[in-house]
Amino acid sequence: MFTTLKDAVNWIESQVKFKPKADLNRIKQAQTMLNYPDQAYQIIHVGGTNGKGSVCSYLAHILTKHYKVGVFTSPYIVKFNERIKINLDMISDQDLLIEINDIKTFNDAFTLSYGEPLSFFELITLIALKYFKKKQVDVVILEVGIGGLLDSTNIVNADLAIITSIGYDHMQQLGDTLELIAFNKLGIVKENTPLITAVDKALYPQFIKHTTNTNSKVLFIDDENIQITNDNPLEFQYEYHTYKPQLLGLHQAKNAALAIAAVNYLFPKIPVKDIKAGILNTTWPGRFEVMLENPLVILDGAHNTHGIDALIKTIEAYYQDRNVHILFCAMADKDTKHMLQSLSQVAKTMHLTHFDYKRVLDLPSLLEQTPHKDKHAHEDPFKAVDMLIDRYHADVIIITGSLYFVSLMRPYLIEKSSI
Repeated sequence: MFTTLKDAVNWIESQVKFKPKADLNRIKQAQTMLNYPDQAYQIIHVGGTNGKGSVCSYLAHILTKHYKVGVFTSPYIVKFNERIKINLDMISDQDLLIEINDIKTFNDAFTLSYGEPLSFFELITLIALKYFKKKQVDVVILEVGIGGLLDSTNIVNADLAIITSIGYDHMQQLGDTLELIAFNKLGIVKENTPLITAVDKALYPQFIKHTTNTNSKVLFIDDENIQITNDNPLEFQYEYHTYKPQLLGLHQAKNAALAIAAVNYLFPKIPVKDIKAGILNTTWPGRFEVMLENPLVILDGAHNTHGIDALIKTIEAYYQDRNVHILFCAMADKDTKHMLQSLSQVAKTMHLTHFDYKRVLDLPSLLEQTPHKDKHAHEDPFKAVDMLIDRYHADVIIITGSLYFVSLMRPYLIEKSSI
């Protein structure tokens, strides 16, 4: 038994993250042994390439006023506990320690009966599903980790599925075409699972075919459903009502509309005023988050080409008349060449860095892939931020490329903002 949370978290994070699999039999066996905890509440299953976290947060902020709401998301930005929340509050250190000890005992017994242990993502998914049952929540917002079809969360039968968008990410696991990626994402839409989605119109035929085959209803959210009435601060109209998200970025109109449509479908008695308040009050760390006002320093967790494209649209909408300096770090398994080419088109200067993490792309590769003429390499990301703030105090500094990188930099910037 672990006596400290640090030891418990170290153990679970040391487990194999992914295991090669052609099915979900291993975690389904564990689900059976735990007596199907996921059947104790309603479930909204949220998948897609980008926007999942924002949609989950919008839903939680709206629903919490009326229901006891569990939220399971990944990865975390500041603290491991962020993965599991009830009514917007992180699982306590004490409860998390208890749950990890419980799943460790279960995993030992499971290994003896099944012949192999569960992976990290399987373990943390089971912890969340068990914990939500124990705390008697009414509804769970469950974020897909990777893909959908073979994701650990896909052992549930959801009351509603949301697929935010489809873009190129995790291609090694999901395929190298949008159609293959969409096939994996659509795995969360099972027989009679209603679907709300904001995917590109080019994928509508594939989505219609899948939902027809699964006897599922589908609602498409596109630019024709949403009218942006103001860029900054963002204001948009959806279904004859006006909403004002606090989250920055034009793409947040579509993310918010997905959450609104989901609430209207599953919980039609929730009044519009509560939906508006939920949208307004929603926050989500690391998503075009202003960390310092002077100079203007922004954190954005864009970590794939689709996310970078959305970031660029926001930069062009908000800061077209200002110099923008990018500090970039990314994981080696991303399409960093395309990401850096795109960012170079809007940046006055490009700054590349890295940190001590096994998946981080090395500096020579980042430099080689960056076409910008004014590019700089920095061994230390914290010194790089300090330099950018001192040198470009009248400009805009954007830190992006990876959620892991954002997680590293955010506490440092919070400390600087308090000085």
